[in-house]
Amino acid sequence: MRCFCMKTSLLAACMLLLAIQIIAYSLPVASMSVKAAEIQPQSGPEGQGEGQKIVVSLSKQWLYAYQGEKEVFTTAVMTGRPELPTPLGLYHILLKQHPTTFTSPWPEGSPNWYPPTYINYAMEFRPGGFFLHDTTWHSIYGPGTNTWHTDPEFGLQTGSHGCIGMPLDAAARLYQWAPLGTPVVVEP
Repeated sequence: MRCFCMKTSLLAACMLLLAIQIIAYSLPVASMSVKAAEIQPQSGPEGQGEGQKIVVSLSKQWLYAYQGEKEVFTTAVMTGRPELPTPLGLYHILLKQHPTTFTSPWPEGSPNWYPPTYINYAMEFRPGGFFLHDTTWHSIYGPGTNTWHTDPEFGLQTGSHGCIGMPLDAAARLYQWAPLGTPVVVEP
């Protein structure tokens, strides 16, 4: 029995170290710069959102926020373009930053490169730079905005690099409402 406990403890320690390495190695690749002063964790234990849940419909390009079973907030969004799709699945808010600057992981000259971009409210839901965030360089959201379209204020645009973009006021509201650990469901 003693050996089993030691093996179990060793296994748990190895799994914890692996998880830390995965997070640490994913941060430099993420489409952002991280400064310790920018991390704004909510009070309370991680994952304790008192029934809060965020659901994003890729087909509708819409976000729904729930408190228990009650819908408390919705907004149109813009998700990943076909060649850089927003990943489907169940995730959780891992990191919150207000404000931050996203930096392109692609080299200048790449069709996916973008200049350093100021973001007011960013909530990472999947390691590797997948965020819910404001996109002040877009003025329209919703169906069809994840493919090529004409934005009336900014001209020809396409969807994101895999993030879930939304208007500034929606991102501010979501940022204040959703603590770390809040489930994020991305569905077709």
